Amino acid sequence: MFEEFFTRLQINMSITANNKYGCNIGFPHSNEIYIRKDYVSHRLGAVNQQLYFLQLLVDKNKQSYSSLNADAIEKIDFTRSSIEQLTYCFENLVFNLASMTDYFGNYLGFFIYGPKHQSIKWNGFVNKTKSEYSETDFGLLVSAEHKGWFNRLHNFRGDIIHKKAILIEVEGFNNSASVLRQVNELNFKINDALNTYFHLIRSSKNRDLYYCAEKMCKRTFEGFYKIMAQVEAIDFDSSFKGAF
Repeated sequence: MFEEFFTRLQINMSITANNKYGCNIGFPHSNEIYIRKDYVSHRLGAVNQQLYFLQLLVDKNKQSYSSLNADAIEKIDFTRSSIEQLTYCFENLVFNLASMTDYFGNYLGFFIYGPKHQSIKWNGFVNKTKSEYSETDFGLLVSAEHKGWFNRLHNFRGDIIHKKAILIEVEGFNNSASVLRQVNELNFKINDALNTYFHLIRSSKNRDLYYCAEKMCKRTFEGFYKIMAQVEAIDFDSSFKGAF
């Protein structure tokens, strides 16, 4: 999944440069655009790492709990600690996914609209595209992807940064109950509160934490793939080919 996206991003830069400038080496602002493309790749690596850490923590905590020779209080404490650890990791994954969209917006903003738009982030890219390409396939796709996924991702990121903690859950364990009860095993689940943010989660009966986290990554990349394909189909003004 991650290597595939990295390769696709490289291809996008080459095709878009050829379409706009007639070459893919030494075109105007090529070094700066390469840097912004590399920033997207950097954030891609962070997402990959957090998803890997999430799987490690899930497996480690489940195994440790199953071999834990302790009383009910200690098992409850371990369960609550595991919930906190995995919530931190899941939040970091979301932060990096949302940050990756901002880097992606900067990359395409610079590439399509020029150096004045090199730091417009995701929402700036969406707004600029609505303004410049409102009735085109490209503009309509960006608006649809923003509404259907990326805006929801940013809203979730904003809420867990500024408003509230949305803890992951353990099947059969009520973390807010007045009397906590131990469970036989730790099966980590996504919090049902995510239903209000993501149709992707709401429509799936599978609440497994890692499954949902991976699905969120895949959905983000799918949106990027669709947008890159439309970027590559833009009919740029021919004057760009004589710009250097």
